[in-house]
Amino acid sequence: MGIKIDEKRIALNTNVFIALFAHEPLGEKVVPIIDAAANQGRLELVASVLAFAECSVKPYQEGNWAALDQIKLMFQMPNLTIYPVDDRVAEEAARLRAVYNFKMPDAIHLATAIIHQAEVFLTNDHRLTSIKEILVKRLEDL
Repeated sequence: MGIKIDEKRIALNTNVFIALFAHEPLGEKVVPIIDAAANQGRLELVASVLAFAECSVKPYQEGNWAALDQIKLMFQMPNLTIYPVDDRVAEEAARLRAVYNFKMPDAIHLATAIIHQAEVFLTNDHRLTSIKEILVKRLEDL
C-alpha cells in the first residue's frame, strides 16, 4: 500500500516533516520519498508555508538555532515547492472545513494539495482519510 513512484506529485503534511526531524520510526519511511525528490528528481513534493511555520515553533521555543537551520534547509530542498496561503487556497480550505469539519490548519494543508494538483496527500493523521477530493496515505501505511 506504499506510495508508488508513478505518483509524481506528493503533498506533505506538517506531521510528516516533524516525524522526519524527530527521527521517529515513521519518519524513516519518508526518507525514500525525500531521496526520490531531492536527490533523484523523480518526484515533486508540495507543502503549505504553514508546514514551515508549524515545524519552526519548537526550535524557537527551545532556542535551538541549529534545528531551525536544519528546518530551513529542508524546506529549500530541490523539488519541494512551498506554497503560500492565497485566496484560492483560503477559499478551498473554508469549503473543506465546512464539509468535513477539519481544523483550519488541516484544511489549509489539504487545500494546498488540492489546488496545486498533488496526486496524494501524505500525513500521519488518520482523521484526514475521510476526504474524497484527494487520495490520503498515512505514514504507517507506507
